[in-house]
Amino acid sequence: MNIPRMLRILLVAISIGSFGITISLTRASSQQIKDDKPPEDIRGGVWSDHFYNPQLVGGVNFDVQMSHLILKFDQQLHWTQTWTAHFNHGDFFQTEAISDSVQLAPDEMGKYFITGTYTSTVFYAGKPVDWSLTGWDFSGIPEGIEVKFRTGNTPTPDETWTAWGVPLKIFNEYICWYTFNTDDTGCLTNMSGIDSSAYIQYRAAFHSDDPTKTVALYDIDFLYGTHTITGTALSTIIPPVDLREWESVIITSTIPTSTTLIIDVTTPDGTILAHDVQNGDNLTWIDPVENPALQLRASFSTSDKSLTPDVDVWGIKWSVLHKQYLPAIVR
Repeated sequence: MNIPRMLRILLVAISIGSFGITISLTRASSQQIKDDKPPEDIRGGVWSDHFYNPQLVGGVNFDVQMSHLILKFDQQLHWTQTWTAHFNHGDFFQTEAISDSVQLAPDEMGKYFITGTYTSTVFYAGKPVDWSLTGWDFSGIPEGIEVKFRTGNTPTPDETWTAWGVPLKIFNEYICWYTFNTDDTGCLTNMSGIDSSAYIQYRAAFHSDDPTKTVALYDIDFLYGTHTITGTALSTIIPPVDLREWESVIITSTIPTSTTLIIDVTTPDGTILAHDVQNGDNLTWIDPVENPALQLRASFSTSDKSLTPDVDVWGIKWSVLHKQYLPAIVR
């Protein structure tokens, strides 16, 4: 799996369900977005962007990665663990390193254990970094391996390290695709919620329903780095066709210590109508006749380049016009 390349293309998530195949698409990165044409038809009382297919028309020094709007990386590095020599120094429970992979080991009866874990060695990034994306490939179905992470700033895990955890899963931050003819799965996840640090460790939990077949982890990738210190991003222009009255702002975000995030409501020409709005802030005071269209602008900054503010979703609500039907009297 080549994560840097996957940041430049559309990611395809394929899941095999009881009734067939579902395919979903997401843009993984959107640094240069230019679209001067607003949507032709915005109606229904709410507009929101989860950054699944980001609706952005401008800005500088921003990225969109796996449904998260963040500061652009000024340095991004890639580390892959894929060789038996890499895996050999980890800790094994009912697993073993063999043939450039870690897999469920055979038991005394000649069958394979149906559960097991592998805990990696500690990886050192060289300095505190933002753990951006992680992906791994393994045999079998998507339920075969679950990966957890912990981070810290000491070479050996101690009480200052985080607990084992998985990244936040709010909207499309985690995808897996299963290849039927090879019986292999690949997974990719945003690392939102995993603390920035200089050191990271992962633990893979294996599961199988068939003791005659092993489950093998082939490789795991980490994409990580540091951010620019400032950036901005502009939403598409929001001109509802059924606007009666502007109502409120929608925002879900994460703002780590040492970072700031300011979201403004502006007119399409950039005039600020509401500065530094928060989720649920009232917009009914904005005249819908004088301001039939609005725009959102995010301003990011950080004093710690391993950290970035993170917007999961933003949007605007309004009340809609309703047609009224009066009874007709026919004489």
